Order: sequence, then structure tokens, then C-alpha cells
Amino acid sequence: MECEWLKVANEVIASLSLEERGAAIAYIERRIFPPGETLPWAAIAHRFDEAVVIAFVDLEPALNWTHRGRYLILGVGGGILREVEADRPPFLTGASPNLCLIHQGDGAPDWAVATAATV
Repeated sequence: MECEWLKVANEVIASLSLEERGAAIAYIERRIFPPGETLPWAAIAHRFDEAVVIAFVDLEPALNWTHRGRYLILGVGGGILREVEADRPPFLTGASPNLCLIHQGDGAPDWAVATAATV
């Protein structure tokens, strides 16, 4: 099972409004979750009948938690299957080794980025 990581990353970024793009930091968990597996992040602990990938968008990275964020669940070939509003990131207790940065808006501070790994 392959994933078109660049296509998925671009879909996440395209889902942001112009204002969000300027301020947000977005990540993909670079791992394919097979059908039926429960997703690991508490805010989106769902199961899907198809393989999925997950993303997190920090909409207000200069603020301490809690603040606006969004989880996105996408098909491996692209397409957003579900969006879940959130007020906490998936990495409060440490970032996953699979977490990759896909977007940092011009207004998002460098110190707020959780990982240097990129897609």
C-alpha cells in the first residue's frame, strides 16, 4: 500500500483559508493506518474501513494550549475524509518519530514547530 505523501500534504495545506495559511503550522503523521486500526491520537480515536493517514494543523501556534487546532483524516490517495476541531495537539507528551512538518506560515514562530522532519 503506497501513499502519495506530497499530494496528501498539498490537500492539507489547500484546506486552510488564506488567514490560516499565514499563521498555522501543519503536520502529517507519515504512517499509513490500515483499515480497521484505531487511530492513535485521542481526539480522533476512530476506525475507518479504508487505509488512512492523519494530519494535525496548529491554527494558533504562538499560544499555549489550549487553543484552536484541527485534525484531518485523509485517504492514502488523497481526499479529506473527516475534519475534527481540537484544542490540543497530539504531541503534548512528545512528538511521534513519524510526525513530519508540511507547512509553517510566515507568522508562525520557529520555536512552536514540534519537529524538523519534513515530507
